[in-house]
Amino acid sequence: RRARDAGVRRAVLLSSSAIPRGGPAVGEVHAALPGLFDAWAVLRPSWFMQNFTGDHPHAESIRTTGTLASATGTGRVAFIDADDIAAVAAHALTAGDAPNRDLVLTGPEALGYDDIAAVLTEVTGRRVTHRRLSCEQLRERLATRLPAEFAALLAALDRTVAEGAEDRTTGEVQALTGRPPACFRTVAARELARADR
Repeated sequence: RRARDAGVRRAVLLSSSAIPRGGPAVGEVHAALPGLFDAWAVLRPSWFMQNFTGDHPHAESIRTTGTLASATGTGRVAFIDADDIAAVAAHALTAGDAPNRDLVLTGPEALGYDDIAAVLTEVTGRRVTHRRLSCEQLRERLATRLPAEFAALLAALDRTVAEGAEDRTTGEVQALTGRPPACFRTVAARELARADR
């Protein structure tokens, strides 16, 4: 409301594919945007490909033990490159017409964590395996580094993946940027090259 009152005419919210309109946290902001702005968009990206690079706990585990631990079972996620999210955000902020809707953003293919481990093995030349945990095991593992409530939330998100909640792809990146989203193998190779510099 303060932004609107200060003269902002277009708002783009970064949310999550796991949080619906009216849901917790940014879901409440999502519900409010259409009533506040004539030009708006809500970006709801799937899980980031960058979760497997940099300082993310998955990346750290991959580097130190060669394992990727999750409670996702055989569930799949259409992971998305953060660069593709940024390209959609730039379009939503600057294009002539704002989308005026929520946009579920995904990569081009839904992959299980076994698939991610296989791609990382190929790209890095180092064996990476997916260690399947129960939701409770993951929650306990995360609680050693995170507040208990947040650890429980993250473990519950893995459960939703196991149940199929993220097993979908959309064409939003292509439709809004004019180019297809990057595939995980391409992003993994790019990030490895950056790390080797």
